[in-house]
Amino acid sequence: MSEISSLQQARDAAGLSVEQISSLTSIRTSVIKDLESNSVNLSGGIAYARGHIRTIARVLNAKTGKAVIIDADLLVKEMEAGQNLDKRTMMQQLAENNVLEVPRERVRIKFSTLATASISILSIGFVAQIAINNVSVTNTVVAPKSLAVKAPAVVKAPAVVKAPAVEAKTTTVTLPAGVNLVLTGVSGRSWVGLTNANGEQVFDGQIMAGQIQSFSDPQVLKAVIGNAGAVSIKVNGKDLGVAGSDGQVVRLDFDANKLL
Repeated sequence: MSEISSLQQARDAAGLSVEQISSLTSIRTSVIKDLESNSVNLSGGIAYARGHIRTIARVLNAKTGKAVIIDADLLVKEMEAGQNLDKRTMMQQLAENNVLEVPRERVRIKFSTLATASISILSIGFVAQIAINNVSVTNTVVAPKSLAVKAPAVVKAPAVVKAPAVEAKTTTVTLPAGVNLVLTGVSGRSWVGLTNANGEQVFDGQIMAGQIQSFSDPQVLKAVIGNAGAVSIKVNGKDLGVAGSDGQVVRLDFDANKLL
């Protein structure tokens, strides 16, 4: 006889059938039975399975009251233990469930060539300006004062021509403010995966209650959040509140100005 999972034992303790749980949570009966077998095949993956289990645990606790307290974290750990997840990161799990785009190789653009060209243009302009102003001055001959005495010609020294001051020009490149994202754990824990506009991984891990994580990118931050009700979001100084409901998995994209 196969061992009964903790999830099924908790449901039995609450005196609820699979059909009743399905009616209260809107989770299909086939998915609930699959979860009670410590399987995530019908849930759509590990991230969705965690959310389903937490939703079921809330309903069971509401039914049992204080008589029996069902720990959702322990139920999730038992389910995770049976999935052999040691070699898969959260980002890989989300990608397998078609929740996250597959990271692409980032193309980096170097600006050293542009900076060198700008300096060369400024140098050529400076030399040309000095050459134009250094013009030869024609010598002036003074006529003799008397016919009797012939004075030697007096030659004026060449005038000293001052080169005009060349104002140094500084080119300042101001990068856009970009997107600044702050995630704060408000209860329990949330599972978070972040990538940038090029699909590169920025963060892959958990955020616990009371923990604050800050992230920034010049263009876009794409977030996949499991147990969305456990984390609040602030973007560019604007508080957006919690990411979603408890147990829910959400996908949110942020740019420099707003939520996409």
